[in-house]
Amino acid sequence: MQPANTTEKELHYRNRVQELLRKHTSLIHRSSTEESNSSETNQQYAPEQRLIDRIVSNERTAFMYGIALSGIVFASVRFGPRYLAVKIGGREKERVMKEAEEVARKEGTAWIHKGAAFIVETSFGAWAGWRGYNIVSSQNNDSFEAISQIPLCAGRSIIADKVCSEWVDLVHKEIPSEFWQTLDSKECRLQDEARWRSVRDFADNCVKRKAFEDAYRKKHGMKETELVMVPDGGVPKDILLTLHLEKGRPAQNNTE
Repeated sequence: MQPANTTEKELHYRNRVQELLRKHTSLIHRSSTEESNSSETNQQYAPEQRLIDRIVSNERTAFMYGIALSGIVFASVRFGPRYLAVKIGGREKERVMKEAEEVARKEGTAWIHKGAAFIVETSFGAWAGWRGYNIVSSQNNDSFEAISQIPLCAGRSIIADKVCSEWVDLVHKEIPSEFWQTLDSKECRLQDEARWRSVRDFADNCVKRKAFEDAYRKKHGMKETELVMVPDGGVPKDILLTLHLEKGRPAQNNTE
């Protein structure tokens, strides 16, 4: 059953993207460990690794912001009301509160009150931290840009080798063109425009890398199975236009 509205479609396609990412997370990590066993190999993947380090650094900053905000909110909810009550009501209010706590302790209900309060305080603090992380992360356009540029990096790319084929199929075949037209419309109703542009740009750049590698092999008389070391500077962003002009055909706008 296909999703009915824009919100449902976005959620459905986001889940598909996340499924693909989860599928390849351990594979990419394992491949990186296995293939980076020499200084020469490390050098081949160095440009990609620098991009990944930049992304991780940005996400770490957002995560630490979320942790800090969570702690501040937790402390505010836990101690703020009592502090304000005493500040406004004075010693009399403090005395009444202590008497109420003593009564609850004697009746054996104090632990229930404290437990319930702790759950509420912790939940609210965790929610605030998660929201803070999401806000900072979603506003970090540098991370989105860096992620989408990985397939264009110089040298070799483990991520491009392992992920690109399925990613291109997902973006250009499984997700319909109408969804991307919604992203480009002036009245875009997608909740996460920056991430979706990154998802699409990543797929488009995968197509560009494959086109560059195919042309490079042909130009240098390499076999189809031979690995290509993309020269310094990476894959040119206008590679598709360049290749079309070299073949004497008018360039097309799509990258499918």
